[in-house]
Amino acid sequence: MSKLFFRFILIACTWVFGLIPGHENAWAEEHEEKGSAQYYDLKPAFVANFGTSTKKLKFVKANVSIRASSEQAVSMVVMHEPLVRHQIVLLLSRQTEESLSASAGQESVRVEALNLVQEALKKETGSPQIDDLLFTSFVVQR
Repeated sequence: MSKLFFRFILIACTWVFGLIPGHENAWAEEHEEKGSAQYYDLKPAFVANFGTSTKKLKFVKANVSIRASSEQAVSMVVMHEPLVRHQIVLLLSRQTEESLSASAGQESVRVEALNLVQEALKKETGSPQIDDLLFTSFVVQR
């Protein structure tokens, strides 16, 4: 292959990946202006027992991430993380086996967790801070 072909590939790659000084990636600039989503994983995973009306303990383990529209909102979540974790653990503990068995029930729990966390953060900070709450893993042991 010719030198011209390799030079073309090099220029194309540097332009696409934004490696040429002074030529930032247009896609990145556009999304920075709009305030792209920021994700934060609430670590460690949530573990709660539920359905304690029977003698056998049942557990749920969930990995949770939140989505916010700014770094400042994520910082506020981190500042109030104990309150956020408290809301989610209590919600998981109130569940029944029936509500956690089906995916529709799990989605209902996710939406309720989002609403509880937004309410708690709004009470503390004046704004709900987060746009969404996601279960990245959800395991039920019966």
